Amino acid sequence: MGQAKAVLPPRPAPCPERWLGLLGKYGQPGNDKSDFLIREDGGRLQTYDSMPGDLREAGKDSFHFEGSGKGRKAVFLRDSLGGGGACIIDGVPFARKYYPGERARPPKPTVDMPLDSLWAEARRARPPAEKGKFAKPDLVDVRQYDPGVRLALAYSSPRNSYGFALYDRDAALLQRPAAQALARANRWLGERGFALQISDAYRPWHVTKFLHLSANPTMRRFVASPQAGSHHNRGTAVDATLFDLSTGREADVGHLGGELSERAHSFFPGGTALQRWHRLVLRTALERQGFRGLRKEWWHYRHISRERYPISNMPISQAVK
Repeated sequence: MGQAKAVLPPRPAPCPERWLGLLGKYGQPGNDKSDFLIREDGGRLQTYDSMPGDLREAGKDSFHFEGSGKGRKAVFLRDSLGGGGACIIDGVPFARKYYPGERARPPKPTVDMPLDSLWAEARRARPPAEKGKFAKPDLVDVRQYDPGVRLALAYSSPRNSYGFALYDRDAALLQRPAAQALARANRWLGERGFALQISDAYRPWHVTKFLHLSANPTMRRFVASPQAGSHHNRGTAVDATLFDLSTGREADVGHLGGELSERAHSFFPGGTALQRWHRLVLRTALERQGFRGLRKEWWHYRHISRERYPISNMPISQAVK
């Protein structure tokens, strides 16, 4: 597959720290049509969506709309944590509409029942029968082609929402063509001071079955159906983020893991210019090597190839070569 052109805009400067707490969604309670974002772009605050405009700082938490002289004004009222709790525009108050991860941890993703019995049920289940022609699976460790790919596999550790490891080995596997493409993407990122950090890759089918069984009704809408199987089960999907080699930390993309809100969308327009740029860098690196992103999950990418692979239920330890 040919490589897409990769022309990145210059890296934006960080958002002024005094503005960070003001960024977010505001609106009138019970009226979603009034919602708008306060975001940073090009070193200035902006209102975005229902009432677009550039804001010019006039004083502490006080701004004028660019081009309106001193006519239109936006004033922020801070909440108890120091963030923007309300935005008053021309005397009309708009309350902060907090995303699930802004003031507390995201909601618990699982049902309120013992998970060990659901895990045992998932392990006993068998994948659905599939028809058609499939390529022979050729799962390989992604670090075989580039040891610089970083791993942060939550399902390989008990430090996750479930309290126990779902994988029996700490390794990220993909079908060989996808692993090779991932390595090329990582080398491209390395030339720009970044690396890929993988949180999931090949996922045995029984893990997908368990995730579906254990998900609460809200979360279940975001979990792949075990009846259809997922691209993770076929070894052709990867969940990745950007790691900044200069800071030794994950790059800030303006979203907390586990929060399934509009901030999880690949093209979420809010936050800071640098956060949006980080998402663009990740997307560019992977898409130019034949991966396709999922619009509602900025971290999820599927490798597109001519091969069609079957659902696999093999444990990680048995699949490692």
